[in-house]
Amino acid sequence: MHRSALRDITEILTLEPTSPEEATEGVSLAFPEGGREGWTCLLGSCLLMFPSFGFQSAVGSVQDYISMHQLVEYSIRDVGWISAILVFLTQFLGVQFHRRRALPSGLCMAGSSAGGAVIPLILQVLFERGDWKPAIRTVALVALGCYTLGVIMVRGRLPGHTSKAMVDFRAFRSLRLCFLTVAVFSFEFIIFGCAALLPTYVRFAGMSSTVQFYSLTVLNSMSFMGRVLPGFVADQFGRFNVLLCLVVVTLVVMAGVWLPWGSRNDATLYAVVAIFGFSSGGWLSLAPVCAGQLCRTEDYGRYYGTIYFVAAFGVLLTVPVGSDLLQSTSPQVLIGFYSAVLLVGFIALALSRWALLDWRWK
Repeated sequence: MHRSALRDITEILTLEPTSPEEATEGVSLAFPEGGREGWTCLLGSCLLMFPSFGFQSAVGSVQDYISMHQLVEYSIRDVGWISAILVFLTQFLGVQFHRRRALPSGLCMAGSSAGGAVIPLILQVLFERGDWKPAIRTVALVALGCYTLGVIMVRGRLPGHTSKAMVDFRAFRSLRLCFLTVAVFSFEFIIFGCAALLPTYVRFAGMSSTVQFYSLTVLNSMSFMGRVLPGFVADQFGRFNVLLCLVVVTLVVMAGVWLPWGSRNDATLYAVVAIFGFSSGGWLSLAPVCAGQLCRTEDYGRYYGTIYFVAAFGVLLTVPVGSDLLQSTSPQVLIGFYSAVLLVGFIALALSRWALLDWRWK
């Protein structure tokens, strides 16, 4: 058996068992690992991600537009609250795959990257014509089609447990879960802050409106690859290991390149945004999979819900806080602040992995 697969199974089996009343009775715990049911669920989840997370990844285009038109009398911080509440959909995949869970999770999340790359281009064309209503209606029509197909395709494999809450704070009795929650909080804070504020950052840096839209397209196009390729590698070399490497790369690029030189010219900005997009794409696809290593399959929804319940507050705060920093200081201060938050996330993720291995680094 492959060493990483054996380690993953060992990590799950050594966790605290669930209570007897929470056990899944009469249900096969064998994972399909694909097949028509598994891949159909994957495609449906990808379609659900395209308009939901995809629009959220492109929301910076809308936010910057309305801050200069309909809501021009409001501060950027006030406008930022509009895009601060998000919906999370990755929980559908965890019960169809286990051994190859990271790759399907990445493919699912790639749907949001595709949406984040395509939607800004649609909005750019229609916004340049001054067509606000047709632009939003076009996005809504695309969303309707994706949601309809996605809902039809996605099916749960395990029976529901109505007695289980999706948020269970008892999970925080696990120290490794606490550390992972801090890490995910920082990742969500940075990813959605950058996605929402990138067009405004570009405008404050004195670059053209074309760069505002294309920078989002570059970010999400690279994020598409970042959500797929790391998932394949993670299934071979370990989910936590690959995620830690991606965080290190992003931290070096943000603090070493984006902070001092990112706002000087278009080429530098495109380069750092591309690297950031690839690396941060891996965060989104691998963080839920890492959470899955901390619990049994039937408890994944509760663990995932608990982690992202806390992380949602990071998403809620990042745009208003970042907008205030951007408006009152400079683009460099914003990137410096995000770099510091990412450093905290890296430390927390490393501690979570260490705790998962019973405080033995190997």
